[in-house]
Amino acid sequence: MEQQELPDNGLINPSYSGSLAPAYSIGFASAMLMWVLAWILHMPGMHVPTPIAIPILLVPLFAFNLLWLQGVHPAKRIKTGAISGLATGLINLLILGSFIAEQPESTAEMSEKANNLAPNAAMVVLGSIAVSVMVAMIAAVIAKNKSQPTQPPLKWLSRMAWVTALTYLPLIAVGGAVTSTDSGLAVPDAVTSYGAISVLFPLKLMAEPRIFFEHSHRLFGTLAGLTTLVLMLRVLVSPVGKKPKLLSVVLFVGVSAQGILGIIRVADQSTAFAVIHGVFAQLVFALAFVIAIMLTPRWTDTAATDEVRAVAKKARTLCTLALISLLIQLVFGALTRHMHSSHAMMSHMGFSFIVVALVIIAGALGIRTGKAGESGKPLRALGIMMHAIVSWQFALGFATLGLVWTSTQPELPTSDTLNSAGAIEPIPALVATMHHVSGAVLLATTACALAWAMRLALRPKMQ
Repeated sequence: MEQQELPDNGLINPSYSGSLAPAYSIGFASAMLMWVLAWILHMPGMHVPTPIAIPILLVPLFAFNLLWLQGVHPAKRIKTGAISGLATGLINLLILGSFIAEQPESTAEMSEKANNLAPNAAMVVLGSIAVSVMVAMIAAVIAKNKSQPTQPPLKWLSRMAWVTALTYLPLIAVGGAVTSTDSGLAVPDAVTSYGAISVLFPLKLMAEPRIFFEHSHRLFGTLAGLTTLVLMLRVLVSPVGKKPKLLSVVLFVGVSAQGILGIIRVADQSTAFAVIHGVFAQLVFALAFVIAIMLTPRWTDTAATDEVRAVAKKARTLCTLALISLLIQLVFGALTRHMHSSHAMMSHMGFSFIVVALVIIAGALGIRTGKAGESGKPLRALGIMMHAIVSWQFALGFATLGLVWTSTQPELPTSDTLNSAGAIEPIPALVATMHHVSGAVLLATTACALAWAMRLALRPKMQ
């Protein structure tokens, strides 16, 4: 009896190695890096000519297709490349809207010109999508005859999880820059931007630095939300355990709640919601990385020996204490950044010594777990990372204290006072933002270490 061919749908049939599953992963990975490059190239003060900027932006698309398409069956590489290019082009419409919108001379003109498109908008959109598909297919043609083993469907799901987690990194970084540059109230309306749908906010108006930081933070939030939605759908229809399915739903709910918190923060100009928004963002960031490691093949295949299990139990206890201390420190840091509370700053500074001690001990036990057996190697790598990051974070903390700290809470510039606001000091803002990002990465790394320690400490199920 002739076997019926399964439909080529990596979302509906995750057990079948078709084209959509790898195309999603490649498309979102390419778009994420292209957004980061676009953010850098269009920062206020950067004047990169378009003929130079466009080839730079296309590099991630070409590179991801060239490298990752080798894990697709050779007969499907061209098709997968075309779909990944189309996916990238469609995702990039979220930022292309700033280019195709009518460009007013000032925010005062937005009441009349908001959401109006330039005459060549349709041509630019179609051209952008066509170029994305073409670049991806060129990479696919080059990769077509390369001999590499075909990756199983769950490998592509794992890659999508890592792409999702890494999409939160620029969101956290730009969010930190918003606070470091006092840009949180630069855009007056909470849902739209000066009356425009966020994706159609004119690029010309983002020449004002604080508007640029605040609005680009919203755009990265949109990308993170879209990526998380796709990951959740893919996890829910995939043959994985109940925990990843549940956590993927929790992650999507968390991202949605985080967006609502940001809306309330701007709408009410609430410092309290700014603190909650900042703290909750890092919890969501850490959860995304925990889900990513839970979807790796190594997580599923790990079988700990008795020696590894014994050390992992100790690591589990210390990682739990380290994570709790980091959460307390995170709250102190958010209060210090947003409320400029002297009490919070002193608590943040003093408690940092306890945090460093607990993270170092937890990291040491993670390293020791790796030495006890092969199954503990992932925890060993996380322990080394914990040591490196906490040392860097401790040094950045004192640099931030010397360059940035002031007990006087500044009056955040609003849309009405942007023209008279003081200039942004780049070095203090950069150091404070680096401290913010490093803290988020340390929290996520410790959460991942705890997850691995819990995984290794479990007794094997009786057969």
